[in-house]
Amino acid sequence: MAQDYVKLDNDQEYGMIAINKSVFESIADISIDEIENAVKLKSSRFSHPISVRIDKGQLSITAEIKVRYGASVNATAELLQNKIYENILFMTGYKAADVTVNVDGFEI
Repeated sequence: MAQDYVKLDNDQEYGMIAINKSVFESIADISIDEIENAVKLKSSRFSHPISVRIDKGQLSITAEIKVRYGASVNATAELLQNKIYENILFMTGYKAADVTVNVDGFEI
């Protein structure tokens, strides 16, 4: 069974601090909006463009995007990958083990 949260601090006297994986999804979603040439795929009932997996305390994020026509795919994907990693680190203090960006096509 997969965890739905990441424990940040176990040494609290009165409890623990944990972050739900939906928080990481929201941060990745915001990060896509910050990159000029990245376009979010639409979420549907059966597909989600951002997936978060937490396994043994390791955070893995996969984002599927489209790239605007004429932009460098490699540069856009690398920029988004770094932005997601940095935003998660800045907003939560947690380092993601793996950030993957899949390009699904082009936006014209």
